[in-house]
Amino acid sequence: MRAGRVAALLAALLVQPAVARGQPALQAQAFVLMEARTGQVLAEHRGRLAWPPASTTKVLTALLVAESLDLDAVVTVSPRAAAQREGAAVGLRAGERRRVRDLFYAMLLASANDAAVALAEASAGSLETFVQRMNRRARQLGAHHSHFVNPHGLYHPQHRSTAYDLALLARAALRNPRVTEAVAAVEYDYPEDGGLRRITNRNRLLRTYPGANGVKTGWIAQSGPCLVASARRGDRTLIAVVLDSARVFEDAAALLDFGFSRYELRALARPGQAVAELPVPGGPTLRAGVRDELVWSVARGVPVELRPRWEGELRPPVPAGRDVGWVEVVVDGRVETRARLVALHGVEEKPAGSVFRWLWERLWGR
Repeated sequence: MRAGRVAALLAALLVQPAVARGQPALQAQAFVLMEARTGQVLAEHRGRLAWPPASTTKVLTALLVAESLDLDAVVTVSPRAAAQREGAAVGLRAGERRRVRDLFYAMLLASANDAAVALAEASAGSLETFVQRMNRRARQLGAHHSHFVNPHGLYHPQHRSTAYDLALLARAALRNPRVTEAVAAVEYDYPEDGGLRRITNRNRLLRTYPGANGVKTGWIAQSGPCLVASARRGDRTLIAVVLDSARVFEDAAALLDFGFSRYELRALARPGQAVAELPVPGGPTLRAGVRDELVWSVARGVPVELRPRWEGELRPPVPAGRDVGWVEVVVDGRVETRARLVALHGVEEKPAGSVFRWLWERLWGR
């Protein structure tokens, strides 16, 4: 066993498992199940454990490439990219010109490391600059326990991520239609020597799990088998991350089954719908609602309470659209999230006493 994996295993022993009651008992070193729309963690075991992410690194690489390059553009393969033959590769040659799209699919389906280097260089001008962008974007997305050294995931002692961070990165990547289309592809015809080579996606769940639509496999000796998986059913997409499991596909399927069977995505409030009412001194009752649709994943059969929290003492005038407080989402007695409350209509001040007093207060204040 290599030194890097020994260190990771020792670190794992120091992290107490955070296994929620009733969630699947897997053999993985770490796992996370996330509701893609809300970012909620529905199941977790050592979700913040630092671990070599292997080729699941390419989820972030794909996002940055999709945001910066036209898939129909053509790039010239550098000697550095052509020399990247460790691990999976499609055998790029220095000086040859390749479509971004072909390299993109080779990277995501066949996990080609040489394609990842070529795309990183084309995207940022150099591998080093691209890696800087990876780490900057990871921090922006909340993946604060990740550090990337390369765009492909081959082992480096400082190249690490966590199950939770990888779920966050996958959540962001799945919002990009170019990434979404590629990671859901079962096969791709890769141009090679005047013909086409059929590349098959290494993510077995795309062929075996109902609704599976991504995302990326990974394996190096130091990481063990890893998988970032996703599946969509109805209006829900779940993301399952499994790190170091001999049954990585079965474990990911078990997590997805758990999320789809135990939880439901509820629309709790829509814009324009009154969520709370508050009598306003000197004015009519204030009706408040949410600015954006409020949805939350809740265990089936569990009641949800929407609890308003008003912003100080509200007095007229209150213009329509003004922030007036928060609404807390209380599930099984626990506050799980909150959203801003806004006034659905304007509240004007009522004249008090006489017309003269009302005019005086309007002109000079109280």
